[in-house]
Amino acid sequence: KSFRELIQQNVYYNSWGSLGMDVGIGAVTDVTATAWEHQFLPDYVYEAAKIATINNGTVEPLVSEENVLFENSPQPEKYNFIGSPLFVFGLIGMLILFFTYRDFRRGTRSRFLDSILFFCTGLIGIILLLLWVATDHSATANNYNMLWAFPFNFLFTFAIGRKFPKRWLRKYIVFLLLLMALMVLHSFTGVQQFAIGFLPLFIAMAIRYLFLVGFLKKQAATAP
Repeated sequence: KSFRELIQQNVYYNSWGSLGMDVGIGAVTDVTATAWEHQFLPDYVYEAAKIATINNGTVEPLVSEENVLFENSPQPEKYNFIGSPLFVFGLIGMLILFFTYRDFRRGTRSRFLDSILFFCTGLIGIILLLLWVATDHSATANNYNMLWAFPFNFLFTFAIGRKFPKRWLRKYIVFLLLLMALMVLHSFTGVQQFAIGFLPLFIAMAIRYLFLVGFLKKQAATAP
């Protein structure tokens, strides 16, 4: 198992805790952990100690006896799909697609939506970048969530919100699409796993970016 799988094995995949960990930790946790490295979790320390031996003239078990000091009584998990990441980001994704479809039919562009999208993804990207380079948390390094949450988006929040954006911004959005394609490649090749709860958002973002590329191209062609 990888470090990410070990961290996530006791967390439901469609929970906010799981999503937070998948966003915050980087590709360094997607490598396979050795038997020794499994022991950063107490369950595996117990399993290793149970079979460990020492050589004290003769080979003897490391643990002579077990005493249970506290017996846990697991409570049944209460899961509610409404309020889960997949549900929430599904709604957000549908909202993005609704505005995109309406813009396409009307030949207009919801500039506020693009500004919000750039602001939020850029801000998340800045936080992830700081977790990588400005902290001593080794697990947050090489975080390819920045392929969809690109930090520079934050700088272009107002630029994308203008009625007539600079022409180079269209090329920038093509670049963002390439980054998202690279994210898909990383996911399929096992470089890094991404939160399943974000899937509707990723699809909606890609469609929105494709719409923007076409809209800005048409706008540039008709501009005086």
